[in-house]
Amino acid sequence: MSLNSSQFEIVSFFSLGFLCLVGCISLYLSILFKSKIYYYYCGYVVSVLIFIASVYFKATNYYPNYSQGLYVLQLLIDVVQMIASFMFGAFIYHALILEDLKFKKLKFVFQFFGGFTLFYVLTVIFFPSFVKESIPYFMVSRAVVVLLSLLFYYFISKELKKIYFRYLFLAITFLLLCGFFAFWDSVTNYNSDPYLGFEYLCLGYILENICFACAFIYKYFSTDRQKKDDEIQHKFQLNVVQIEMQQQTMQHIGREIHDNIGQKLTLASLYTQQLGYENKAPQINDKIENISSIINQSLNDLRQLSKSLTDNAIKINTLYDLLELECKKWHEIKNCEMNLESNSKSIILPYQTKSVLLRISQEFIQNSIKHSGCKNINITLNTVNNKLQLCLQDDGKGFDVNITYDGIGLKNIKKRIEIIDGSSILESHEKTGTKLLIDIPFIK
Repeated sequence: MSLNSSQFEIVSFFSLGFLCLVGCISLYLSILFKSKIYYYYCGYVVSVLIFIASVYFKATNYYPNYSQGLYVLQLLIDVVQMIASFMFGAFIYHALILEDLKFKKLKFVFQFFGGFTLFYVLTVIFFPSFVKESIPYFMVSRAVVVLLSLLFYYFISKELKKIYFRYLFLAITFLLLCGFFAFWDSVTNYNSDPYLGFEYLCLGYILENICFACAFIYKYFSTDRQKKDDEIQHKFQLNVVQIEMQQQTMQHIGREIHDNIGQKLTLASLYTQQLGYENKAPQINDKIENISSIINQSLNDLRQLSKSLTDNAIKINTLYDLLELECKKWHEIKNCEMNLESNSKSIILPYQTKSVLLRISQEFIQNSIKHSGCKNINITLNTVNNKLQLCLQDDGKGFDVNITYDGIGLKNIKKRIEIIDGSSILESHEKTGTKLLIDIPFIK
């Protein structure tokens, strides 16, 4: 492909404008994320900008032939090409490390690349004539750069399961292909084309940086999503710790009630019974018996409270067993038919998940019996599509969800479900009953 002077100017200025835009974006990202990869990428873009500008000045005869300015410009083109190659390699190396620390094994390659680039630049500064006239030195230096670039290319090709690396792989592929076409064009049209494959290089830079821009956009949103996921996980862990501390506190209070207050009430009960045997006055005896009865009732209440605070039933039983016990208890107390069905009776769940689902079930049952006047409550516990699904439904009088859903009890249910990363749907209509459907992520 051959370009005339006007086409060459269009390609040059379009490439410069595009790369300036990309450079500003990379500079913003480097300030925003304070990451080395964006610093190196910004350096790479600046090097390419200098290269394109230098080629433009050379091709448009800005400096006369055989002038000192043209000689320096040719050396500058050579140097910035090498620096751009190193900056590109450094960017890829740090991008690999950012995704996986196992790529630190390429540190020696990165250091060698940096050392070789420094050696080449110093050689150009101190021995410019040798660099300009020695074709073998030029070919060897370019071969080293290509081999090092292919090494990074190889490691990226092994990580294509990650979307971020796919963009990087595509970017390098475009650059290598366009570089090959540029080399081929410069060889085949050496005497007829003064621009020597320049259009292919510019095309490679544009396509490459479009891919890099896509990679940066993907990285930005994936990092933001990961940050939100980490925050949710952190809140979840805090809730777990809080529930464990509450459980320990309740067990401590339960033991204190049983061991301390319970013993004192037992002793008081024995004293009143003994006093009743010793006292022969009927009126006083009746009062003593009443006092003894109250103490014994209080003692029973305290024992029940102590048992509920120290009970490990949630820890040792499955959720199905806990719901079954709850259904039996309410069936005996109230004239309400409790129906429990499940396809996952032996499912093993974390303590927190069982505790939250049990408390929600208890609150739903209590509200249904107390407020809805229901005759039947149906509970189903199933696993569906890698989700645990708990459905609570009554046949009571129902209510208007739009009016009542903001109540404290329903808000508490919603907050509890969010703690275990679940979702819920509440359906209720007047005279048709209420249905609460809870979905919890679960993998067998």
